[in-house]
Amino acid sequence: MRKIYTSIDIGTDTIKFVVGEVVGKEVVVLASYAKKSSGIRKGLIVDANLAINAIKDGSKEVENLLGIPIKKVIVGVPAYDVKFILVNESLDLSDEGVTSFDVNKIIKNSVYKKIDPDFELVTVIPINFTVDDIKNLEFPVGIKGKKLLMKGIIVSVPQKNVYSVVSVVVGAGLEVVDITLSGIGDYYEVRNNQLDKQVGAVINLGHQTTTVSIVNKAKLMNTSVIQLGGKNIDNDLSVVFGINVIDAREMKEKFGCAHKRFTQLNDVYEVKNSNGEMVKINQLETCEVIMSRLKEIMAIVKKQILSLTKQSISYVIITGGMTEIKSFKYLAYEIFGKDVIIYSIPTLGVRDNKYTTSLGMIKYFHHKMLVRGKDYSMVNSLEELQLVTPSDDKARKHDDTKITKLFGGLFSSKEEK
Repeated sequence: MRKIYTSIDIGTDTIKFVVGEVVGKEVVVLASYAKKSSGIRKGLIVDANLAINAIKDGSKEVENLLGIPIKKVIVGVPAYDVKFILVNESLDLSDEGVTSFDVNKIIKNSVYKKIDPDFELVTVIPINFTVDDIKNLEFPVGIKGKKLLMKGIIVSVPQKNVYSVVSVVVGAGLEVVDITLSGIGDYYEVRNNQLDKQVGAVINLGHQTTTVSIVNKAKLMNTSVIQLGGKNIDNDLSVVFGINVIDAREMKEKFGCAHKRFTQLNDVYEVKNSNGEMVKINQLETCEVIMSRLKEIMAIVKKQILSLTKQSISYVIITGGMTEIKSFKYLAYEIFGKDVIIYSIPTLGVRDNKYTTSLGMIKYFHHKMLVRGKDYSMVNSLEELQLVTPSDDKARKHDDTKITKLFGGLFSSKEEK
């Protein structure tokens, strides 16, 4: 059985669709597509009908590439007011040892009467398992013993965060199999063996918000959302130079620079101002506006890291769409030091940092299935035969769009419930 999963990252600027197939330890992207968002502000649904239509349109684009319908998805929910609860649970075992059923039962038992009435479970992150005297197990299925112990973290968010997102995805005709947080997806995309042993911060610089996540030995421990992002830069450029916001964003992406040391004084950008007059703006002027706002955002991020954890930070990783601005890494080095990592996705088909969360959500979901001892795919054998691959002539016509298919069962099948 091919392990094929689809994720949807509902952002303020774009809705990112990624369909990936797990092959060995890698995820091969079968399709990806970024649809312009509607009805979404700062990660929250503000107009359900507009959001539903945007998701429907994006799904259709993906389906056209794949040749099969999208039915099931993993989706990210807003990370506002997240609660983390440390839990310990035990379970008596039968003579056959640890089974998939046992792992799912101990996880389900761990959340019993621990979620506040107005909150919804997002996931349970196992820290480790113990079977009798065998400690620090990550994958306990198959281990013989009489008692299974689990130490884990319950992650929950306000119900409104979940229901608003799930309702629009379901309204678009899709089944939500699992929900997760952007901070979890971000880490699972950037992680490696060295990071898995350390405590660090992962920062995702988005369009209207910036997410700061604290990770301890590969486990999300805390996260928060800052109400600042790339759109603030667009607004600054618009006000300073008297141009509309759309032109300001285009100037930022095509002409902007994050550090004035790397600007070209003789380079100019021509654009119409609010009076309809053509004006020339040099790159240094543009950079000073961009640099000022980025410095503000990253200064707030540094303070936020200190408020989220008292532990010593071994690494800082920055990703997200804003890292694509020219010379961004040099400003990051100046603020965080030379050890900061500016992450760039190496995976073919999604080589734009706006896909960090959506690709990472697939990796997290696959790891989640492994821990729980489940063999799962979002497509059946017939749909596998019908899949359109990226080498198809149709797929070549859409550089931004690459997908394949999904997975199964949400609230009714969520093992933690």
